Amino acid sequence: MSQKAMKVVVELNLRAVTCPGVHLQAKDDVYLSVCLMNQYRQSECLPAVFPLLLREKMRFEKVFWHASDPGALAEVLESEIAKVELIQLTPPVGESLASFVEDARSFLYPEPKLVPPVGGVDRAVLMSRGPAFLGICPQLEFSTRTVISEWSASEETAYNPVPLLVLTQKRGRGSQARPSPLRGYRL
Repeated sequence: MSQKAMKVVVELNLRAVTCPGVHLQAKDDVYLSVCLMNQYRQSECLPAVFPLLLREKMRFEKVFWHASDPGALAEVLESEIAKVELIQLTPPVGESLASFVEDARSFLYPEPKLVPPVGGVDRAVLMSRGPAFLGICPQLEFSTRTVISEWSASEETAYNPVPLLVLTQKRGRGSQARPSPLRGYRL
């Protein structure tokens, strides 16, 4: 009998970093560094002028072998850290200008807000300023799409399993909501 696990695939769409009225003293390029599910990705380097228009997609995949159901996966995601860092390529090693840190569950599945999001952007969060950053806190605009599926050791080399749950999927105007295959599970 094969061990069951949960596979999580996250597509992170980085839109922009805005910071009205702020001009960086150093003119070296900047980029975003993202750590999610113990995997690191970085955006392309951009000129150090706000707003930073990224329009970049990053994909993260991880199989959680110690989570056999969505409830256990939610607990595991609470212990994982999601970190997004704005880094400037200032010699010799680069300097962290701002960062946003949150547990992976809250990052992927934020609580509902009373204020509707800005059109075309699922989330906008304020980043914490680093000591070298002068001015107001930068705002990070992004969206996520997450697919959670059951996974077993025998399927590791087989074709992709059927998704159990697709979350944060946008619907077009006039389309009807599709029922979730996992009713009753709350992440």
